[in-house]
Amino acid sequence: MTKDMVFISHANPDDNEFTRWLALQLAKDGYGVWCDLTKLLGGETFWKDAEEAIRTRTIKFVYVLSRTSNDKDGPRNELQIAKNVSKLDASLHDFVIPLHIDDLPHSEINVLLTSINAVPFEKSWAKGYSQLVEVLEREKVPKKPNFNPRAVSSWWRSQFSANRGLRNDSETYLSNLLRIQKAPPSLFLHTLVPTKTGRSVEPEHRLEFAGFMDGIDLVTFASAAAIQPALGSSMSLFESKTFPVSDILAGKSQLNPKKGTYFLSRLLRECWERWIGGTGLGTYQLSNKSHCYFFLKGSQPNLDIYFTTLGGKKTYRSVVGYATQADGTRRYWHFGIRSRPVFQPSLAYLISSHVIFTSDGSTPWTSHQKMHSARRRQCKSWFNPEWRDRLLATLHWLSQGESNLNIPAAEDEFIQVSMRPEIFEGEVSYDDPPTRKERLLISEQGDAIETMEENMEIESDEDEDDSDDESVEENQL
Repeated sequence: MTKDMVFISHANPDDNEFTRWLALQLAKDGYGVWCDLTKLLGGETFWKDAEEAIRTRTIKFVYVLSRTSNDKDGPRNELQIAKNVSKLDASLHDFVIPLHIDDLPHSEINVLLTSINAVPFEKSWAKGYSQLVEVLEREKVPKKPNFNPRAVSSWWRSQFSANRGLRNDSETYLSNLLRIQKAPPSLFLHTLVPTKTGRSVEPEHRLEFAGFMDGIDLVTFASAAAIQPALGSSMSLFESKTFPVSDILAGKSQLNPKKGTYFLSRLLRECWERWIGGTGLGTYQLSNKSHCYFFLKGSQPNLDIYFTTLGGKKTYRSVVGYATQADGTRRYWHFGIRSRPVFQPSLAYLISSHVIFTSDGSTPWTSHQKMHSARRRQCKSWFNPEWRDRLLATLHWLSQGESNLNIPAAEDEFIQVSMRPEIFEGEVSYDDPPTRKERLLISEQGDAIETMEENMEIESDEDEDDSDDESVEENQL
């Protein structure tokens, strides 16, 4: 057989996301691909198993190198076969091509790969793919006409069709929007001027409530009387302007519309952060400079929160847990949330969920790349119900079981937030594909039924044989 296929070896299911992306990219660019995730264009039907594929049709063996594949028996066995093939066939130059996709240290890489330079994918899949294609072109790996963009598009539609799993039944959807039921009635711009006496101190640092300086104006929900104690002897109030929040939301304010929405959005966010910062949660600055607030490890390595679901069921979810590393140390994970105000479809806080990692239960890792890799490993089996319930448990903890939350905004003014996420009604329903665990269960049940049917057939055959024997005996008598 002609060796003209690129074999992709990987850890299943840990590295499936990257491997599927890689297989489709290579197929789109015309390279014949053997990958157990795509079954693309029937290429995999040439062989009975992976070993035959590697030995008979593979021109390049691409090894997805990660912390998981580095230790997993399946990929390591395929790698050993590929190394044996390259030793037996001297024409297979650079037969094995490793792709380094995560933070696996070079000192820990499988001994079979230590002498081979890996293509770096850990920082950028796009740059790594560009280097991989350069290797394939340099090695003159042939292309196959039946692997092309149209074939990839056809495969994608067959696997992930927009109509697949859809039902014409209405369904209720839970969002991550917390409606602001009541906001302060007015936003104030207090124009401040420095006095000749006293050291100049920015007043927002001494305010009891949220506020910030915009030039010489102090933007806040607090009235002139409420901000006077923060001015001290260094600043004096020149004038105050009042802008109804309802006018800003309706676009009818005397403020510039963009400036008005910016002022309101920033105040709502700062009110939230002032309040949640006093709850005892840890703080982590995300890569976009916003802040995430996460649960800290207490006296126990796990933290479970009991709450009642929207359906009335009492249950619990863990918001702090750990995984034991190969060296025996613990890697703690912490569930956290970030909030930002939105004006559509209604005035609300949009809550996003995050997972933060620490080694001591309180101090977040400084490496965003390390955090990202750990998150992919830890959360790969978290599906919508897990994320949803952890969010509901967090909201229950923040509100102490109350239906609303009152966030201080100014003297005698609060932002009243519903702790029940907004619910939307959809005109159609979608059946989620079965998880890997469910597929295995279905397969096991199918095997059990098949075995039972086979046993029944055997018993039936035996009964038929016995009846035939009895009839023979009767005839003989």
